[in-house]
Amino acid sequence: MAAAQPAMKLVGGTQLVEYYRWACAGRGRELSESPSQIERREYKFLVDRRTAAALRAAIQPFCRIDPFAATNPNRSYTVETLYLDTPGLTLFWGNDHEQLDRFKMRVRRYAKPNSPVYLEVKRRYNDVISKSRGRLGANQWTALLEDPGAPIPPDLASYDRKAVERFLAYSRSLHVQPVTLVRYEREPYVSTIDDYGRVTFDTHVRARVIDRLSFDDEDGGSWRALDGAVLQNTHESLVVLEMKFTNQVPLWMVNIARSIGLVRGAFSKYGTSIRAFYQPTDARVPRNVGGWR
Repeated sequence: MAAAQPAMKLVGGTQLVEYYRWACAGRGRELSESPSQIERREYKFLVDRRTAAALRAAIQPFCRIDPFAATNPNRSYTVETLYLDTPGLTLFWGNDHEQLDRFKMRVRRYAKPNSPVYLEVKRRYNDVISKSRGRLGANQWTALLEDPGAPIPPDLASYDRKAVERFLAYSRSLHVQPVTLVRYEREPYVSTIDDYGRVTFDTHVRARVIDRLSFDDEDGGSWRALDGAVLQNTHESLVVLEMKFTNQVPLWMVNIARSIGLVRGAFSKYGTSIRAFYQPTDARVPRNVGGWR
C-alpha cells in the first residue's frame, strides 16, 4: 500500500524530510530497471584556469574530445537546463540537507536551433548517480508539462517513452514548476580506454530566475554568474571540473588527480542558482553576464 502524502507545510526541518521521503518512496527499484537509465559515479572539483589547463594536457593520452564538440568553436557546446521544483523548493532542500537519497528534475537542451529537449530525473543515492532521460522534439515538451491531459507522442521510442512517463508522473504528483534556468559552456572529453569515462570542463556558468516553460531570454531577465570570483570567494572565476565513470575510478583518473593535487568538492549548479537569487549576497556579486570577468 502506498504511503499517505504528509501535510504540505514545507519550509524545512522534519516535515520537509518526511515529505521528501514520501516523494522518493518505492522509486529506487523503478529507476534502476529502466532501459533509458544512465548509472554512474561522478567527482566534482572547482579549479582555477591554470589547473584546468594542466589537467587538460594530462588527460590527452587517455581521452579524446567528444565528437559533438570537436567541430565547435573552443571545442565546447552550450548546455541549457531548466530546473523544476515544488512551491516549497523540496528538491533544493533535499540536496542542501545532503539527504542520502535525493533527486532533481530538469529539462535540458543543447543550444542549437530546433534542438530536441531531454526530460531528466537525476537521482543521487549516496555516491551513485542514476539519470532517467527521455528525448522529445522542440515543439512537444511544453504541452506535456502544461496540460496534465496531454498525450505522450505516439512515435516516441520505447526507452524515451518510459523516461518521459516517469518524469510526468513525478512532475504531476509533486506539482513542480520552473524555478531557475542555468546556462554554461561545456568542453567534454571521453575516455578511449574505458567502457565509460568522461572528463568535462564547465565555464561561464550563469543562471536566472524563470517562471515559465521556456529557454528563451526574450524578457531581458537578469543573469547572474555562478562561477564568479566574488560568489565563490576566490581570486578568479573558476572552472567546474567533473570526472565521470561507472563502478570503479579508472586508475589514470586517480593518478592524474593525485599528481595535480585535486581536492574533491561539492558544487550544485541548481543549488548555487537558488542561493544566488534567494539568499542575501555580497553587493559585489555581478548581476549581469556582460563584464563579469
